Amino acid sequence: MKRAYADIPEGQIHYRIEGEGEYIIMLHMAVSSSDEYTRVIHLLSKKYCAVAMDYLGQGDSDPAPHQYSILEHARTVISFMDALGIKKANVVGQFNGAMIATEVAINWPERVHKLVMAGTGFWEESEAKALNEPPDFTKRVELKKDGSHLFEWWRRTCLWGDYPVEILEERFLEYAKAGPRGEETHWAGAVYDLKPRLPLIPCPTLVLDATHYPFHYLAKDVHKLIPNAKLFTIENGPMYLDRAMPNEFAGAVMNFLK
Repeated sequence: MKRAYADIPEGQIHYRIEGEGEYIIMLHMAVSSSDEYTRVIHLLSKKYCAVAMDYLGQGDSDPAPHQYSILEHARTVISFMDALGIKKANVVGQFNGAMIATEVAINWPERVHKLVMAGTGFWEESEAKALNEPPDFTKRVELKKDGSHLFEWWRRTCLWGDYPVEILEERFLEYAKAGPRGEETHWAGAVYDLKPRLPLIPCPTLVLDATHYPFHYLAKDVHKLIPNAKLFTIENGPMYLDRAMPNEFAGAVMNFLK
């Protein structure tokens, strides 16, 4: 697997790439990086050219010039494709990555073959109003001399299930790399209204679900709102599905694309 940087107008984008053939671009969850797809890339690269990028302000990419919206992140995906000379690709996004992928597909339909949305969902208006303030796990974490911010990042890492320690360490390092501004990607998703955007998706779409995804209960609703969509659910799949169950994740993607 090759790791490299691409120059876009806002700075440098770090990415991972492996394989040949039709492109698959993978977009990660909030406060994460292309590292979350490392195990999946090895599997997809047997038939495709698999590419995973770090958003600005995440992983090893440059910081974003300001707090980016979902649409602004989508624009950086197009700039990234331009920098690599990728005219058209399949796009896979998980959680916030699915939101970004949605905007790529809607606003630049000529650049997307097929779309895979994993773990996506939306707040109903009544639910959104009930959230008077951001959830605890998305609040800004300030750096402190006593290192207590490190314990907070580890706590957030461990919120979503019982994982092998190497997976938890990977997630912790992503929090540390993103730093105090890392949660800006969560904030972008919190104010993004996905529901009215779903019917506008123009390309064939897979709603990839897992029974332990936070929005598992909404998977059928998401599926119904997207024209020309399919739904596939992975039983006992955890939130960190691509890390913990890469064979199942990659298998679902490849079965859809073929």
